[in-house]
Amino acid sequence: MAKKSKSHQTTKKTTGTSKTSTSNKSTSSNKPNDYKKKPIEKKKPKKVRGFWLTAALVVMALHGIFAAYLYYTQASAPTLQRPWILGLMVVHSLANVVAAVAIWYWKRWGLYVYAASTVLAMVVGLMSVGIYSLFYMFLPFVIVGWLLRTKWDYIE
Repeated sequence: MAKKSKSHQTTKKTTGTSKTSTSNKSTSSNKPNDYKKKPIEKKKPKKVRGFWLTAALVVMALHGIFAAYLYYTQASAPTLQRPWILGLMVVHSLANVVAAVAIWYWKRWGLYVYAASTVLAMVVGLMSVGIYSLFYMFLPFVIVGWLLRTKWDYIE
């Protein structure tokens, strides 16, 4: 009986260890299945406008509103030789307001609208005022472009 009980105990030990090893195998085999590689998500950079870009966009929008109003009120002046120029400048000023708002919300098309508006203003300036208007019309565009040079990744 002693032998029987020893073998019986041995079987229990073996059964116990085999159960343990079986359960270890099942947990170890589940770990790779539970652990799935997740794709690395690119963190979007925090969009920081900065003081100078904020100031430029606010000035751009306010100047556009004020200039559109002034151009519009001057369109009916009796001494005006080419009233259509003022109409184009109203369009230019309102396009600048739209561009400032779009750039504020980080929209790429806002910069394109601002560039087209600047070209329109330069053409109208050449036709009405002269060559020195190129500098006056182009300088704000250069300044805004320079302020956006480090923030191009933010623009959608």
